[in-house]
Amino acid sequence: MNKINLFIILTILINCYFGINQVNGKFHQELGWKQSLTREFIDPNTPITFRVYIKQQNIEQLKTKVREVSDPSSSKYGHYLSVDDITSIVSPSKQSINLIEQWIQPFNPIDIEFTENQDCIFITMSKQNIEKLMKIRLFKFIHQNGKIILRSPIDPVIPSNLLRHIDLITGISHFPVYKLKNKVNSLSSSSSSSSSEGLQILSIKGTGEFITVEYQPSCAPSCNGKYFPMDVTVTALNQVINNTIVTSNITPTCTVTAGATVCKIFANSFIYQPSQVSITDTVSNQVLAWDHPIVSLPIVLPQTIKEYYGIPNHYQVTHPNATQCVVEFEQQYYSPADLEQFFNSVGLPTNVTVNVIGSNDETNPGVEASLDIQYLMGVAPNAQTTFWSIYANTSAEIDDILQWAVAISTQPNPPLVNSLSYGMTEGNVDTYLGNGYMARSETEFAKLAARGLTVVIASGDSGAYDLGGPPMGANGCENMRGDWPSNSEYVSAVGSIYFTPYSAPICYESVASGGVNCQSLPIGEVGVSLDYGTMWTSGGGFSNFTDRAYYQNDFVTEYLEKLQELNVLPPSNLFNSQGRAYPDFSTVGKNLYVINGGEWLSVDGTSASAPIFAGMVTILNDIRLNKGLPQLGFLNPLFYQIARTNPEAFYDVVVGNNRCGLSDSSPICCESGYTATTGFDTVSGLGRPDMSVLMEIIDQF
Repeated sequence: MNKINLFIILTILINCYFGINQVNGKFHQELGWKQSLTREFIDPNTPITFRVYIKQQNIEQLKTKVREVSDPSSSKYGHYLSVDDITSIVSPSKQSINLIEQWIQPFNPIDIEFTENQDCIFITMSKQNIEKLMKIRLFKFIHQNGKIILRSPIDPVIPSNLLRHIDLITGISHFPVYKLKNKVNSLSSSSSSSSSEGLQILSIKGTGEFITVEYQPSCAPSCNGKYFPMDVTVTALNQVINNTIVTSNITPTCTVTAGATVCKIFANSFIYQPSQVSITDTVSNQVLAWDHPIVSLPIVLPQTIKEYYGIPNHYQVTHPNATQCVVEFEQQYYSPADLEQFFNSVGLPTNVTVNVIGSNDETNPGVEASLDIQYLMGVAPNAQTTFWSIYANTSAEIDDILQWAVAISTQPNPPLVNSLSYGMTEGNVDTYLGNGYMARSETEFAKLAARGLTVVIASGDSGAYDLGGPPMGANGCENMRGDWPSNSEYVSAVGSIYFTPYSAPICYESVASGGVNCQSLPIGEVGVSLDYGTMWTSGGGFSNFTDRAYYQNDFVTEYLEKLQELNVLPPSNLFNSQGRAYPDFSTVGKNLYVINGGEWLSVDGTSASAPIFAGMVTILNDIRLNKGLPQLGFLNPLFYQIARTNPEAFYDVVVGNNRCGLSDSSPICCESGYTATTGFDTVSGLGRPDMSVLMEIIDQF
C-alpha cells in the first residue's frame, strides 16, 4: 500500500470518529494571506487564545422575551432583563459544559474564562497543546500588507460527540478579513487607480459649486512628468435648465504611485443639479464622459443636520444614563485633539470626556473612527460617550462583531445606544468567519435587545446586490444579496440619503412630461445612488437568510404591492420577498465634514448615517429618562408602530433606487433594483426621523 492511499484511509478513519467543525481555512489565500516559507523557529509554548461558543438553550424563549419588552403594546414593555435573567434562559446545559471541559483540561490550558452567561469560553493554551487538542498544525502566515498571524490552514477537528454542544470555534483557522466595502470617501481618495493606457475617470466629487475630478491621463502609465491642461464640461441634465459650464485649461496636480498616474483637477459645477461631467485632453482632444449623473452638494455639519431634522441647536443631553457608543474595528482609532478641534470649529461644547474600551492609538486616527465619534457626539452633545475598540489578539484587524456582542452583553452598565459602521455580504459571513457565526450573532443581538440596548448598523454602500467582490462583498447581477448584520431582526439598519431640493419625481421628468426647475424648492432628501448623482449606492433589500421581521410585515407587503402596480417589482427569482427587509431608517450620508489628523475632509457613506441616527436616539432616550421612563432599547417595534399612528414622524423619501454599486472599484448597474416609493421602501426604510415630532411624542409610550 503506498503512502498516498494510507493517508486517505487514515483521514477517512479520523473523520468517522471526529467531526469537522468548520471548513474555511482554504480561503486564506483569497484574503491575502500566505504561509511563511522560511523555516524559522516558532516556540511551541507560544500562548494563543481562542473562543469556544457553547450551544445555548431556550432560544425561542429568549426571542419571546425580546418581543415582550420591545413591543409597545405589551404589558412588559420596557421591563428589560438583567444579565442574570438572560443567563437563566440561555445558559448551556451542564452536560455541554462538562463535556467541553473534559475535552480541554487534559491539554493543560493556561487560562479558561467563561462569560457571565456561561455560553462562551475564552481559552489560552500553548501552540503545541492546541495542535494536539485539535489535530492540526499552526503555522506563521503573512498578509500582503505585512501583518503576521499564527493559524491553521485547515479547520480544527473535534470529537463527534461534542458537535451538538458547540456552535463554533474562532481564533484557530479563520483568517482576519480586511474590509473592502462601507469605506468612507474623502477629497483626497479616488475610487480606483489604473496603470492601463488611455484617459480614464477614476472619481468625481462635488462640493458646493465645485467638483473634483480624479483621472488617469491619456499618456499613462508613463507621462515623463509632463501633465497637460484639461477642460471640464458640466451639463445640466434637467431639460428645463439645460445649462452648460466649461472650465478650460485647468492645470492638474498629479502623483505617480506604484506605476499608476493619477491626476486631480478642480472645476465649476451646478449646486444640487444632476449633471453630465466630461473631461477633454487638450493635447489629444480625447473626450471622456462619466456614464452616470453627478450632483454637487453643500458640506454638512452637525448644525445642518439639526436644522433640517428638527433638533434644537442648543439641545444638550443632561441625563447621566443617556449613554452612547461607537464600535470600531480594523485599527480605527480617534484623536482627542481632532475631536476638540472639530467641536471648537463647529461651535459645540467640549466638556465631555470619552470612555475608551480597548486600544486607541491617538497618533494614528482613522477617517472611519473620526467620522463616527464626531457625528455621534455632534448630534447628541454632552452625552456620556464610549469609544469601544475591538482589537484582535494578533496584529491583524478583523470585523469580529460577534466578539463585541458577547463582550457588551454581560457589561453591568453598558452604553444604551451603540453605532457600528461595519458589515459584509450575508452569504460570506459563515464562509469567512466560521460555520454558524451568523446564527450565533443573531442570538447575541437578541440578548442585547432583551437588555434594552439599541444597536444601530450601517446598511452598506453597495446597493441591493452588495457588489464589491469577496470577501466583504460579491460580484454579479444574478441575484440580490442582503448585508449583514443589517439583516438581523434585532438591529436598526440605517441607509443614506442626501439633502437636495430635487426631492420629487417631477424634478427628473422631461419638459414634455411636465418637468420643472426644482432648484428653488425647499430642501428635501433623495436616496444615495449612482443613478441619482453619487459615486456609490446606499445598501438595502431583502435577506436571503433571515425571515421578515414581524413588526414590518404589513409595511413590506404594501411596498411589494406598490412595486407591482408601478411595474417595477424585480423578478421573483432575484430576491427573497419573505426575507428581513432593510434599511429601517435613513439619514444624510453625503459630504459630511470631518477633522482627521488635523485636516478637514469631506466624507460619505452609510458609515456617516449610522452614528447620526444613533445620536438622535440618544436625545430621545434623554427625554424619556428625564421623565422616569425606560430607554428605547430595541426600538424597531415602537418606531414602526409610530409610523402607523403618526406618519408625520418620518420624512418620506420618494426618489431613489439601489440597482447600482461598485464592483472591483468600477461602477456597475444591474437591470433591476428596488425603487423608492411613498411609505416604507428598501431604499430609505420608513424614511428619516423628524425629531420635531418624535421629541414631542416619545414620552407617550
